[in-house]
Amino acid sequence: MLAALFFVQFCAVGAFAADDADKLYGFAEKLFSDGEYFRAISEYKRFLFYYPGDTRQEKASLRIAESYYRVKRWAEAVDSVKEFLAKYPESPLITEALFIKGMSEYELRRFDESLSTFGNLISSGNREYRDRAIYETALIYVDREEWDRAKGALRNIPEESFLFPFASRFVAGLEIIDGLPSKSPAVAGALAAVLPGSGHLYAERPRDALVAFILNAAFIAAAVELFDHGEYAAGGVVTFFEVGWYTGNIYSAVSSAHKFNKRVKEEFIRNLKDESPPAPSGGRISLKGNQVMYSFSF
Repeated sequence: MLAALFFVQFCAVGAFAADDADKLYGFAEKLFSDGEYFRAISEYKRFLFYYPGDTRQEKASLRIAESYYRVKRWAEAVDSVKEFLAKYPESPLITEALFIKGMSEYELRRFDESLSTFGNLISSGNREYRDRAIYETALIYVDREEWDRAKGALRNIPEESFLFPFASRFVAGLEIIDGLPSKSPAVAGALAAVLPGSGHLYAERPRDALVAFILNAAFIAAAVELFDHGEYAAGGVVTFFEVGWYTGNIYSAVSSAHKFNKRVKEEFIRNLKDESPPAPSGGRISLKGNQVMYSFSF
């Protein structure tokens, strides 16, 4: 009698569990589509725990990784993909997983790891991801200022690819990057040594130039005045501080030239990147006209 009652309850719970799995997974998907990614992560994890035999386990696992990517939790996204790859090494969703992993590693500035992941995608033969992986590889080389390697990668994108126009513009930009306006740190330092403030003015930092000139002029004038009145001890103290200001003026002028060059280069690269395809949110690439969209097709 007791065994029969237990059997009936077991069947009832099983029937409810199957229906409940659909509801839970559907709820997680709704949260994901509404952009409530943290809540979606919790529901996907709940689904994985309660329904380990469900056929949607792989999809739910990858949704967790994508959700972490979308909320910019890059490290968690990488860890989630690693768990996915370890659990489902033969999954048809591996290319999507690797793409999320590569993009997350890029955001974490783990360039070597990202290059390795994108390299796996490029060699996978999956055309859908190959071109984008090549493009992202080129961007890593750009961030490393390895211009020739970046151009070489971009030139590997075929003409029939939607990325080809973007790649061509990027290559054209990189061809002239060495000809951008620049300031010589040596010249800036030499000018600052001759006349405090002139090095900053050369590096297009007029405020710093004015401050450097006034401070050094004031200390020099004070030192001269003190020595003229025979106050050698006080004059020596002021001279000691002036030597510090004078040396700092030279160092600051050199640094200003470096900063100018870096700023010009960063602005130029940023403008090139602004003309690039939209940054992916992870997931399967689908095309509509001249736009690129990313979403999982589960």
